[in-house]
Amino acid sequence: MTCVRGLLSALALVTIVSGSSAQTPTVDDLVSKNLAAKGGVEALRALTTVKMTGRIKGPVGVEPVASWAKRPNLRRRENVRGGQTFVLGFDGTTVWGINPLVSPHPREIGGAQAQMTRQDADDFDSVFLDYKSKGRTIELVATEPVQGITMHRLRVTGKNGQIQEVYLNAETMLESKMVMQVEQGGRKGIVALEFSNYKTIDGITVPLHIRQTFNGQPMTEVTYDDVQFNVPMDDALFRMPKDAGDRR
Repeated sequence: MTCVRGLLSALALVTIVSGSSAQTPTVDDLVSKNLAAKGGVEALRALTTVKMTGRIKGPVGVEPVASWAKRPNLRRRENVRGGQTFVLGFDGTTVWGINPLVSPHPREIGGAQAQMTRQDADDFDSVFLDYKSKGRTIELVATEPVQGITMHRLRVTGKNGQIQEVYLNAETMLESKMVMQVEQGGRKGIVALEFSNYKTIDGITVPLHIRQTFNGQPMTEVTYDDVQFNVPMDDALFRMPKDAGDRR
């Protein structure tokens, strides 16, 4: 009996020691693993442009969609609905769009849509890449199960005070969800982006499916069929066309 007790005591001690040696990962550990999972720091820094084409599912059905991004912060998106092309662009200063249901002329855009477009454009790179030199701070809020999957929940604060919460899948170390608050007309809302169907293309791992909700309500789902990196793009692609007769 004494031997059995001694063995149980030893096993208990081993368990205690093993448990005490497990350490909470640091933010830099998590960031490093995430960037490695997406292709590595040098490969990500080497990206200059990204072109993505696919389909967007929204309240009116499924439409073709294409997006262009160019370093440092240029953006353009087009989707076709009922044979008409809708455009959203950002030239680094002005957010603009063409809504053919309203007017064939390009118009400057403000409000929550402009806010989200600017924020997205500021993050040509992952919010984690070189985050310190870009004036961001990151804290680990919790490591917790979310729908049966262990997630690291990180709070990212930009130099302008904008906060995003990023959920990393603890197994893959890739983003599962990003949550941010936006405001329009004095009303605040929570936008969540859910990422899935990750694929590695030319050494870079990207999500090919993105689902967006607003205050928990489904808004859009985008499925990408083709992703191209470092293709030539003229800056004029991102500028508002000169035909701005009814710009407002």
